[in-house]
Amino acid sequence: MTRPTRTLPVKRAAHVYLVRDGHLLLVEERMDDGSIFYGLPGGKANPGETLGDAAVRQVQYETGLTVTDLTFVSLLEGELLSGTRNECYATFGRFTAQAHGEIDPSDPEVVGVKWVPFAQVEGLVRYGPPPECEERNPLIWVPTRDFLSGEARSYYPI
Repeated sequence: MTRPTRTLPVKRAAHVYLVRDGHLLLVEERMDDGSIFYGLPGGKANPGETLGDAAVRQVQYETGLTVTDLTFVSLLEGELLSGTRNECYATFGRFTAQAHGEIDPSDPEVVGVKWVPFAQVEGLVRYGPPPECEERNPLIWVPTRDFLSGEARSYYPI
């Protein structure tokens, strides 16, 4: 287990792999620089909230879908964004689930929700600046790459 070298803020988040006919559901969000970010539905856990409960709540908020049969896939853990204003100790849970309902996001940051063929997911991910943004860190996407290839591990040190 990776241990922090100093006291860091803790960030806990959960994301869900929703799969249908070889497609993965991604949300489109507008970044501060105006670009579009494609990511998994999910987000930060509230204080005292389990990662599973956060996953269910955030998927509903970002997509309008209700998820059931939540199943743990993997955990990412470790220091993230070291040397930036957003450095933290991250604990990110990844789950699968069944989705029900109609796509109707209520999160104002979500500008779209789309089913993306597995082969096209990686091409939508933008790595690189700004460095303060964990979504653009390639390490965050390793578990998704493994999941899509059927080789997910249960633990990923960051």
